[in-house]
Amino acid sequence: MAVVGLGPAGRALAHRLLQAGAEVLVIDPCPERVWRQTLSGWRHQLPGWLDDQVVASTARPVLRTRGTQEIDDPYLVLDNTALHTRLSLAGARVEETRVGPDGFAALTSRAHWVIDARGATPAGRRRRVPMQTAHGVVVPTRAAAGVLAGAEAVLMDWTPFDGSSRWQEPASFLYAVEVAPGRELLEETCLAGEPPLPPAELQRRLHRRLQRYGVPPDAIEGPGATIERVRIPMLPSAADPLPDRVIRFGAAGGQLNPITGYSALASLRDTDTWVNALTRGDPGRLPQRPDPLARTALGAFLQLSPAATVELFDAFARLPTEQQRVVFDGRGAGFPAALFAQWQAMPPAGRLALIAATARSLLTAR
Repeated sequence: MAVVGLGPAGRALAHRLLQAGAEVLVIDPCPERVWRQTLSGWRHQLPGWLDDQVVASTARPVLRTRGTQEIDDPYLVLDNTALHTRLSLAGARVEETRVGPDGFAALTSRAHWVIDARGATPAGRRRRVPMQTAHGVVVPTRAAAGVLAGAEAVLMDWTPFDGSSRWQEPASFLYAVEVAPGRELLEETCLAGEPPLPPAELQRRLHRRLQRYGVPPDAIEGPGATIERVRIPMLPSAADPLPDRVIRFGAAGGQLNPITGYSALASLRDTDTWVNALTRGDPGRLPQRPDPLARTALGAFLQLSPAATVELFDAFARLPTEQQRVVFDGRGAGFPAALFAQWQAMPPAGRLALIAATARSLLTAR
């Protein structure tokens, strides 16, 4: 087996293939680099072969729209260093290089199966797709007290950043989670845009919002402030057909949820399913692209007004936990029913807006 790309998905797959007794070649320009981005998701996605040593924090987050709703489901932030160490590649053959689009066919002469785990935007691929952008700052937890307001974490705060009663411009949300003991990431996020909100605008909104919540200015802009910037493709950009015996995994493939931009925990959850299929020699039936319905939902979201966006997530916050899980998973037998339930929970004007947005999306589908 050859695994190309050692992000969380590729490294996990290579590790579990080694554990299953496979011969594994891994290829990455920086194979021992520890990931810097915040990796998070839901506890039910964490596979049993990983323990809490790879978890930095666990919380039941709230979602703020017109009111505040607690999401009754444990939300995890991973400890990147611990996870990287846990996913040992002992026994693998390691090559420190980059594989371009034309390099995969040659790899099939060296490995029976080749897995493209280079992420949603591998080097050299720049097809335009909707993007998620964010600007965040890590502050002491005590400085974030006004943001949390007693909550363990904030999954999404869709209230206008400037204190207005309603959005007058494209909506963004605040995300607040503990990333290390006594340290809180506060991040203003554009969920998806084509084009997305630029980093400078998100930084402006974040500073204005945090000032309103009473976060000290030196915590936001002082010399010790740690900045996180995010730019996540909401769809894999690699659209060309792959050579025989080359398949995509992780953010490059079917583990990316176009509704949320999440892929790391879904990749960890799916790793053993892929290992079993690869070692049996029949991985071709596994999903290698995001769910088509999730792609349609993303297209509809991109067409929504700010008011309808808030109504959509207000409806999500009131779904039963099991349906919330399905929406965040972005696939599965219950996915259409969960999206329908979310639509039903919207007010009449919001339901009409979502129907119109879906129609416009389908008419302009890529």
